[in-house]
Amino acid sequence: MLFNSPLFLFCFLPLFFILYFLAGKSLRNVVIILSSLFFYAWGEPIFIGIVLISALFDWFVGSAIFHEDRKPIRQLYLSVGILANVGLLFYFKYTNFFVESVNTLLESSHFNPLTVTQIALPIGVSFIVFEKITYIVDIYRHVGEPAMSIRSYLLYVLLFPKLLAGPIIKYHDIADQLAQRNPSIEDVGYGLKRFVIGLGKKVLIADTLSPIVEAAFKLPAEELGFYNAWVGVICFTLQIYFDFSGYSDMAIGLARIMGFRLLENFNAPYISESFTEFWRRWHISLSTWIRDYLYIPLGGSRISPHRTYFNLWLCFLICGIWHGAKWTFVVWGIYHGSFLIFEKLCWLKCQKYVPRPLNVMVTFFFVMIGWSIFRLETVGQVGYYVPALFGFSTSTAAPLYISANIQACVIIGLLISFRPSLNIEKVTLFYRNMAWRREFETAMALAVFILSVSQLAVTNFSPFLYFRF
Repeated sequence: MLFNSPLFLFCFLPLFFILYFLAGKSLRNVVIILSSLFFYAWGEPIFIGIVLISALFDWFVGSAIFHEDRKPIRQLYLSVGILANVGLLFYFKYTNFFVESVNTLLESSHFNPLTVTQIALPIGVSFIVFEKITYIVDIYRHVGEPAMSIRSYLLYVLLFPKLLAGPIIKYHDIADQLAQRNPSIEDVGYGLKRFVIGLGKKVLIADTLSPIVEAAFKLPAEELGFYNAWVGVICFTLQIYFDFSGYSDMAIGLARIMGFRLLENFNAPYISESFTEFWRRWHISLSTWIRDYLYIPLGGSRISPHRTYFNLWLCFLICGIWHGAKWTFVVWGIYHGSFLIFEKLCWLKCQKYVPRPLNVMVTFFFVMIGWSIFRLETVGQVGYYVPALFGFSTSTAAPLYISANIQACVIIGLLISFRPSLNIEKVTLFYRNMAWRREFETAMALAVFILSVSQLAVTNFSPFLYFRF
């Protein structure tokens, strides 16, 4: 059951909020937990038991760490907790990838390949595991305390708005909200508008661009060419941003209606002047997680420059692997890690002498090159797609047809993406001081909702891109 499905919009969501607001304050958390279990079980019924057992295990491990004074024993509990969660992630997400990679080597050496049953991937497993690890590690670091009850911890793990694709939330950041919330009329109004904005991003922009992206990235080398390659990568650059930030908007909006205030996950990433800034603006909860739970424990910037650069590269290699069990994700992680090292070595100093618009254009260009690697299925495809972006293609195939809807989405998507860097202070000031601003926003939200629902009625259903991670 996905946020952009009619079943969720017109059945699950209204019924949930009716029950939520009719229930007394003492029962609202129970309503969320039961509804979240139903929400997850609707799509993944065979995995709900694993999620519950794993959460119960974490709660006991966290309590054991908190009440243990002996450091070696605390470290043992921590190691067991982390290894159990990483093992869970590896088994479901990477077993097939590992076996396929080993079989490639075995077959090239004329050995018999390994056999393994195809393992289904639970939706949202990467996000769930990362949150569960933060809970255990933060207790060990004395950053937070364990949940007072298994119910509180289940609420943290299963909270359905962020269950499938984040944002990745730390337990101690919302511990007080888990215990008590008082959603106001303003919270409900803001949450509804934010949800509709996310729905519009997903349905009206990302899904409209999806067919041309599919067409471009499926083209063989002899039919690709410079034009088609850039059509594909520009459209995918906008698709993945509006798809994923749209989900985050919807998650933050739904949580706000309940009284939760989740941290932002995106902040206009395409106006970044560097890859360093890009990762402060893109998927903020993931980049923060990598910094706090990988980069800093490895030594951060407190060690020798060479070790720092290696750790940075390693963190983004892991970031690429986290996104999925494909070699193109590995290459994408290495690509971003290498750019971050290059920036620390010299570019961040040099760019001070370059005009900001040029810095933004250069960064955006290379981010798009990275997105082409991210989107492709095999390293072999990277070998002809990326060169085509630089004009190294002999293809004379006809250009892909771009409909008026897609052209409009590209223009609107670019304007929204770069709006924060445009010089429109007077327009912004006028809008902020507009007497009918609230009514205008409500009318626009209603219009976006009607357009989105109308689009859902006439097009094929499209899941969120990040659900595969």
